[in-house]
Amino acid sequence: MIFSPIILFAFNRPDALKASLAALKENFGADQSDLFIFIDGPRDEAEKEKVNHVALISNQASGFKSVTVYRSEINRGLGPSIIAGVSEVLSSFDRAIVLEDDLVVTPDFLHWMNVGLEKYEAVTEVFSICGYTNNVKVPAGYRFEGYFAPRSSSWGWATWKDRWESVEWNPSMEDILRNSRAFDRWGGSDCSKMLMGWREGHNKSWAIRFCYGEFLQGKVSLFPVLSHVDPSLGFDGDGTNCRKYSRFRWTLDMDGVREYRLPEDVIHDRALVRSALCYHSLPRRAWSRLMYFIYR
Repeated sequence: MIFSPIILFAFNRPDALKASLAALKENFGADQSDLFIFIDGPRDEAEKEKVNHVALISNQASGFKSVTVYRSEINRGLGPSIIAGVSEVLSSFDRAIVLEDDLVVTPDFLHWMNVGLEKYEAVTEVFSICGYTNNVKVPAGYRFEGYFAPRSSSWGWATWKDRWESVEWNPSMEDILRNSRAFDRWGGSDCSKMLMGWREGHNKSWAIRFCYGEFLQGKVSLFPVLSHVDPSLGFDGDGTNCRKYSRFRWTLDMDGVREYRLPEDVIHDRALVRSALCYHSLPRRAWSRLMYFIYR
């Protein structure tokens, strides 16, 4: 097995980073994996102490084949940081596994990701490997531990250098408007709004542009039937881009490292895709807006 490099993005949450690193360190293959930690710079003087603490924790990280820490002197924001950091690592590697500091992974996360990366490297229809999945209704008789769906998840994912470099990170508003309806049908009712929000400067999302590249190329991502990532730390109220309430629901795969039954071909199971994408439906999003107001 090829042990892919791990890229971990951190900012101003030392306790979250500790939890993320502790879980990652317990993974099968962690000691054979190179870890790259990218730390964004503080937004103001008040944030410097927390960012310094994050840097201290990062520099003390152990249990990996190697640990390399990059620290930005300025605050780039998550989107620009991820694009720059992943591009930097993929200039030297053909694939990479990517995490943020508010994600806690199961002990088989790295194994799942590396198996997927190895199996589908030459299957160019597969754009990314995802470690997180929403709870989905698995059809009776479905015999695999993974399924294919559009819209890659940003909560623990991996991709290959050629897929990453195929993304156009600066799509025009004209192009976005022309494809908006088709993009929403493909990945959920919020896709075009998020992408237009980025174009208009309301967000710095890298993920929606990655998904837009996936959409334009007609590709899919591999998801596990049960999640290998717990994103709940991101909803404790301290995160920069997440609120206290989440409309997403997940069940962790705690069965440990094992052989995974994965499709030999890219199978599009319509029931699984509908189940996965229902979390981005208008009714769910409307309910979320109400909960955001209550839990603000």
